[in-house]
Amino acid sequence: MQKENNELIISYSFPPSVSAAGNAMAKKILKNNQKVDVIYCNPNSGKRDDDFSNAVNKYITKRYEVDIPFSTEWENIRRFAREGMNVLSSKSYNKIYSMCYFQHSHFLALEYKLTHPDTLWYAEFSDPLTAGINGKDNTFAISDGQYIEQVNKIIPENYPKITSKDTLNFICEYLTYLFADTIIFTNENQRKVMIDNFAYDELKEEIYNKSSICEHVTIDKEYYNIIKSNYEVDSEKVNFAYFGAIYGKRTLENYVNGFDLLNDNFKDKYHLHIFTEQITHFEQLLSQNVIENTTLNPEINYLEFLNLCNKFDVLLVNDTITKEVYSINPFLPSKLSDYEGSNTDIWAICEKNSTMDNKQIKYKSRANDIPSIKNTLNRIMEDKLSLKHQPINKTYERLFNNNYYTDLSKIEKNEDLKVILDDENNTTEYLENRILELSVKIDELIQVAQEEFRKDSHYENEINKLNEYINQIKKENETIKSSNSWKITKPLRYITNKLK
Repeated sequence: MQKENNELIISYSFPPSVSAAGNAMAKKILKNNQKVDVIYCNPNSGKRDDDFSNAVNKYITKRYEVDIPFSTEWENIRRFAREGMNVLSSKSYNKIYSMCYFQHSHFLALEYKLTHPDTLWYAEFSDPLTAGINGKDNTFAISDGQYIEQVNKIIPENYPKITSKDTLNFICEYLTYLFADTIIFTNENQRKVMIDNFAYDELKEEIYNKSSICEHVTIDKEYYNIIKSNYEVDSEKVNFAYFGAIYGKRTLENYVNGFDLLNDNFKDKYHLHIFTEQITHFEQLLSQNVIENTTLNPEINYLEFLNLCNKFDVLLVNDTITKEVYSINPFLPSKLSDYEGSNTDIWAICEKNSTMDNKQIKYKSRANDIPSIKNTLNRIMEDKLSLKHQPINKTYERLFNNNYYTDLSKIEKNEDLKVILDDENNTTEYLENRILELSVKIDELIQVAQEEFRKDSHYENEINKLNEYINQIKKENETIKSSNSWKITKPLRYITNKLK
């Protein structure tokens, strides 16, 4: 039964717009089972998912669309806040909830909070901002003197003022920390990283005391059956599925290594299904052996994705690798919560001590630990094919702990070292070949790019020649027009035009 609630959701992107941030916010509404109002950016400038939008409609009392184009520029953020306030200024709510990413949501929520101080503002950070995926703040200084002056007037005297050198992400974090009533993080690692990396030590305890942890929600199973997908799989194979993009330190390379090094008797018994908007990327980054056992599909809408989760044998999810940037991993893949609502087993490749690493997941491997990945994958194949477990070798069987991570502290004798060294040599040989394969692909891509540059250069030269020709004709025309013969024949041209 739906509960009445006087709450406003502020979400720059929201269904029918397609984005991870918008879907995450919609899932919270479905999970909370409460009626809310929602304000968001006009969805007409990008991909649409009307099915998911319709599914969440039963919990939405009023939708407010801010009719502006989608953009991450500062002026668009300010415009969303201004035009959003034009809609909301006369409306009163007990609670507002905003989620970032995108920053627009927090800036509008701030404006509303300042004009409605008795309203409780709950502000969620889905990922770190000033400490991003590479440990750096990749946003710009806003250099908006009018806004900076305006905001500094409302910052309490005992707190630092913002300056023209402060970045968009810093200002978003800082003002949210100051004025929100509750700060929400998706995991404990994220809270620690964001607070530890915040510039002003004097605020850190205050931020922590008004913060809470709320992981990405898993919605009810009924939503996994609204859309019935007609996607077909080969029941004779073990079917693995990966949904989403690859970028930066989140790649599929660990899985590629595992499939390449799979026991020979399993190599024709699996199939990988990938659903992504980056089909060309995967064509280049999968090994030849893996791509022969892979179907690449375009990105699908959210409810079909949920339904498809139940069609496969194993769902793949991996951590963003952050050990070179952070002491602990602050990221938690949002798709894990969707996988957890399905009936399908999950194979997670985790960075040590990440939030996902500490979860109870049936199949896990340590990122960049090839023996761990090989052992896990072979175990999956045995389980799904209902075969009696045959360890890769007895040494490695003993060296793996319950989560299939290599535990070298269990080495007992020289024979163990020999097995490990032999396996390392085989792995090294494979990795050298894999690097060579990738190098060849990179070289091919460079050649294609160079050819395109040459084409561009050729076209540019042709365009320049045409422009020179046009300019020459213009000069010749001007010369003709200024000549005596042109002036003398003017009456004749007039008569000719009249006769036409």
